[in-house]
Amino acid sequence: MKTKHNKKRNTAFIFESLVHEMTKAVVSQDSKTKDALLVILKEHFGRGSVLDKELQCFQAMMQGGGLDTYTAEKTIHRAKQQHSELDHQQLFREQSQVIKKINKTIGSHVFSNFVPSYRMAATVAQIFGDKASLSHKVLMEKQILQTLTEQRTEPATEMVPVDSLVVKSFVEKYNTQYESLLPEQRSLLERYILAFGDNDVDFRLEVGAELKRLHEEVKKSLQLPEVASDHDMVINTKQVLKEIEKYDVSMVGEKELKKILKLQGLVREYETDATEN
Repeated sequence: MKTKHNKKRNTAFIFESLVHEMTKAVVSQDSKTKDALLVILKEHFGRGSVLDKELQCFQAMMQGGGLDTYTAEKTIHRAKQQHSELDHQQLFREQSQVIKKINKTIGSHVFSNFVPSYRMAATVAQIFGDKASLSHKVLMEKQILQTLTEQRTEPATEMVPVDSLVVKSFVEKYNTQYESLLPEQRSLLERYILAFGDNDVDFRLEVGAELKRLHEEVKKSLQLPEVASDHDMVINTKQVLKEIEKYDVSMVGEKELKKILKLQGLVREYETDATEN
């Protein structure tokens, strides 16, 4: 029998929806909403909090594919075990407080945000819960196992704590590829490299703000004489704008980061041309 899932009690959904809402606040320059969201995230999802611990259990089950069967099975088993050891009464209280604060300070529309990973988050929540039947849980675990072991099209970049030496070598790698990094490229790269734990929110915020800046600058370039007078350049520039608008800051990996770095370089060229003219 299929059980009804309450997404307001789904910690992974709440977290992703809050991050999505914060991105919208950054793009619209709504500092009041952004600050309110940041307070909620840091207060309730800070390192060591019960919501952070449950979120880690979710994220272990929801990571991309590429694992071997043994590791995937161990991951599922360990995530279930850690989740069972949580203080579920405290977890319920924390969720209630977050829901109340969201409704009071931001608005219930937060729970209507589109979260791409929601379907999987709902599946994991039912595995962790006690309402689904045993047979249904087995089927859902099989589904998660298949997701964890499916082949990736490209290797994923792990978000792990790194020291300054790793940052330096990573940046040097990109310096070699792009000859020399612009200050805005280096800033975004370092945020990406250090995007783990609480820093992940900072990285997503910077991506959202940078994409907004890039969109504005590319749009301005349509007024440059050399662009406006060239039909093909106008078409290509408008296509770049559409590509920027498609970005989902919750799904930025190394592949997407490379595209943003190239956009930063393109915008700098536009700015240089505008200054020279």
